[in-house]
Order: sequence, then structure tokens, then C-alpha cells
Amino acid sequence: MKEIKLKGLDETIYTDECSNGLKVYMWVNKKVNTFYGTLSVKYGSIYNKFKVGNKTYETPKGVAHFLEHVKFNEGKDVTAHDFFFKMGADTNAFTTFNYTNYQVMGSDNPKDNIIHLLDFVQNGYFTKSIVNNEKGIITEEAKMGEDDPYNVMLFKHLDNIFATYEHKYVITGTPKDVKDITLENIKLVFNTFYHPENMFLVVTGNFNPYEIMEAVRENQDKKEFKPFKSPVRVREKESKKVNKEYEEVNINVTNKKIKIGIKIPKNSFKNFDDLHKRLYLSLLLKANFGNTSDFKNELLEKELISNMSYMYEIFDDYLVIMFTIDSDYTKEILDRFKKVLDNIFIEENTFNRMKKANIASLILEYEDVELVNTSIQSDILQYDHILADIKEIYENLNYDEMQKFIKELNLKERSILILNPLN
Repeated sequence: MKEIKLKGLDETIYTDECSNGLKVYMWVNKKVNTFYGTLSVKYGSIYNKFKVGNKTYETPKGVAHFLEHVKFNEGKDVTAHDFFFKMGADTNAFTTFNYTNYQVMGSDNPKDNIIHLLDFVQNGYFTKSIVNNEKGIITEEAKMGEDDPYNVMLFKHLDNIFATYEHKYVITGTPKDVKDITLENIKLVFNTFYHPENMFLVVTGNFNPYEIMEAVRENQDKKEFKPFKSPVRVREKESKKVNKEYEEVNINVTNKKIKIGIKIPKNSFKNFDDLHKRLYLSLLLKANFGNTSDFKNELLEKELISNMSYMYEIFDDYLVIMFTIDSDYTKEILDRFKKVLDNIFIEENTFNRMKKANIASLILEYEDVELVNTSIQSDILQYDHILADIKEIYENLNYDEMQKFIKELNLKERSILILNPLN
């Protein structure tokens, strides 16, 4: 087993790999009395079309989420919830665009719980009856999503930003998508993607890493898996232009909302990898639009807004920034945002102060079992390795590089979505 020393943080990540390709990452904190285990499968809602060798497959939208639901069935009238309930542990799961995550958390018997997490996720028990019974439950969930204004406006905005990317479609699929899912679809994607080589296990909290790794290795060696098929997701070429520049819709919201989406090709940055794109953008957005920014405080003081938030993410070849503003003053807000976006900057003292704050937050992160688990997952999913020198990377961010980043940052491609209350 390897030990990854996190430079400057006095923390260690234990890592090993089973003979079948399952990678395991562990972080131990003896100060707590809990453990948190997650098994991630690199398969999410955007994998509706994929190739295995020369053959292309296409499934209904929502299959990844549907599989997550039915996966908890271990046999006739037996579910994973039954086992974890007896063990006094909690279990859950979620599906994202890129991956599916299964979790178990508790305070006792970490080894037994982690092994059962592996067993139920890797168990290929599916029947027509289970699939048909689950359709009603997931259809209701999909309908609830259609009635959730925040879910609707998120995917409406993504639809306006992207012309072809699968990210524009709801993760659950629509009720019609759910209806079209078959047992054959479920078996196909399970057999294709739910392979140890396409999974990784993260365990954080109070446990013995050598005991866990020995149990995991023994568990995996007892199971037989066919060779991994190395599926490749098929995706359409996406335009650099937003799909729709402006739209107003009436929706079941209490207050009028303004959403501003910005679409930036990753290849427009010549000197920055994905990690540094995220780090510099995070500092820049926080300085200009964060809770302590002059811009946000001025809008609040003048009662032009009641709330404002933002998010940013890399979707395949594009970096996307999305603002959500609660305001009745559409023209004024759009004019003010345009002015800030067209002249975005950060002062050097603000840059240095925020950089130090982020380093402090990074250190404090290692007091939270779930947060560390999520951080490890993010490293693997985004960069395919643990960022052992992340503190040093933060410390080496510099103001001159930030100025170069701003010069390469093109914020011109924008999509505006206005959400008006129904009444």
C-alpha cells in the first residue's frame, strides 16, 4: 500500500489497487468516531450514447439514474437498506452528469459495511418486475423535477447554453424517458460500466486502513469479472456560440429571477490547465461577485437585488459560469453586470487576501470526514490522481499569472434567461 503525503498539510492518503483494477483511497482521522465510504462509478447521465469497439449503443435518457435506484435490490425481497439498517449505518446514492456515487456512513463495523457496499453495487441482480415496479417511483420523481422551479430553470438555462451537449437534459430523464427504459438497457449499462476498472472506493474517518484494504482485496479476489470493455462516450460537436442568447419564461417562482450564463471554450486558455482555470476563476468570481464583494453589497444596499449566487463548472470542452439573481430590475441589473463583466479585474491585495483565506480553508477541510471524502473524489474524477501538492499550488498562485488569466478570459458569449412569476 502506498502512502501519499499531502505537502504542508501533515495528512496522509493511503492508496492501493486490487488485481481487478479497483482503486482504493483512504484517509484516517482517529479523532472522530465515524467512517464514510463511497464507491464511485464513472458513469453518469451524459453517457446515453457510447461505443464499445466498433459498435455504438444508445439508451434512453435517465438510465444512469434508474440504475442507481434499482441497484439497491440484492435479491428477491432483499435490499441493501435491510443490511445497513441492521448494522446501524446509513446508505444513500446519487447520480450526476459524469458519475454515480454510492455511500455508507456509520460509527461501527466499518469493514463489514464497506464490504457490503462493494457487494451490493457489484451485484448484477435485475428482474423485469423490479424494473417495472421502479418505473412508477422514478416517474413520480421526474414529475416532481418538472414541478420544481429551481430544477426547471437550471436545465432551461443549460438548454439555452448548449446546443448538443447532453448536460442540457435532466439527469432523471423525463417521464417518457423513464417509461422507455427496459431491463435490457439496465443490463447493458451495468455490464459495460459497472466494472472495478471503472470504479474507485474512498473511505475516510476512524478505521484501520490495512484491515480495510485486506478485506477489500479478499472480497474482490473472490469475484469474477469479464474483461473491461473500455466504453467510449459518443458526443456531438458543440458550437462556441450559446444556443439561445435571450429568453423570458413564466414559471412558478415567488420572485422574478435573472440568470446569466457565460460559455467559454477551454482551448481559449493557452497557458492554464483545468486546475489553474478553476483556481484563478474561483478567486476572480469571489472578488467580483462573492458575499464580501463591493458589487454585491452595493446591489443589496440599493435594494436592486434580494439575492445573488453563482456557480462555475467545466463541461467537456467548455467552462461555464452561471449567475442567478433575484431582482425586479432586469435592465438595471443586466447593464450593471455587463459593465462588471466587460471590465473584470481583481486588486492585488484582494487577490493575496483571498488566496490566504483559501489556504486556511484547505487546512480546516481536514477536520471533516465527509468533506475530505468529497475532495478525494473530486481529485480522481477531475484529474485522475490525488493533488498531493495542492497547498503548494495555492501558494504559488501569483498576481501576474492572474492578469494573464484575465486577458485570456473571454466573457462575451452570454445567455440571458428571465424567469417571471406566474402571478
